[in-house]
Amino acid sequence: MHKDEIRKRILSLRTSHSPFNALTKSYRIKEKLFRLSEFIKAKTILFYVATKDEVKTERMIKHALKLGKRIAVPISNVRRRSILISELKDFDEELEPGTFGILEPKKEFRRLIEPKEVDLVIVPGIAFDEEGNRIGYGMGFYDRFLKTIRKDTPIIALAYEFQIVEGIPADETDVTVNKIITEERIIECKKV
Repeated sequence: MHKDEIRKRILSLRTSHSPFNALTKSYRIKEKLFRLSEFIKAKTILFYVATKDEVKTERMIKHALKLGKRIAVPISNVRRRSILISELKDFDEELEPGTFGILEPKKEFRRLIEPKEVDLVIVPGIAFDEEGNRIGYGMGFYDRFLKTIRKDTPIIALAYEFQIVEGIPADETDVTVNKIITEERIIECKKV
């Protein structure tokens, strides 16, 4: 299947997913993430801020802040098709709808962080395979960003089980993830 076909099919499934199921599954995913050694050891964590249909990250971010983690969130730079990252200290006070309607830090709360400072990256995506390939929205924002982090920084994707598909076609510009956490399991990605 071509990436666009997979993207369309999974987005349709995600849209029809009930809010209650999404919250319940997101809670299970959070529990798995917070028990991972990569999460426990990480001092600075980049989280995506979930859109309506993605695995919910608001509670994860708030809980991680309470645990004393330094949390960063992305700011999209549409012109450069890239993301910058900014430290977040208060989820409820510091965010507003930004690019594509995704919550981003308000101008007065932007505290830019260098990608090399991040110890763990939590990425979104539309579909994933067990080799760690991912399909995003097709603009390459995360792929470009992931090439700027330290080589030893774990990349973990959060997904609903139905987002795991067979054999995503990969380009040389794509960056794979190390693990995928769903409500049912933790997938250690088999790099090909």
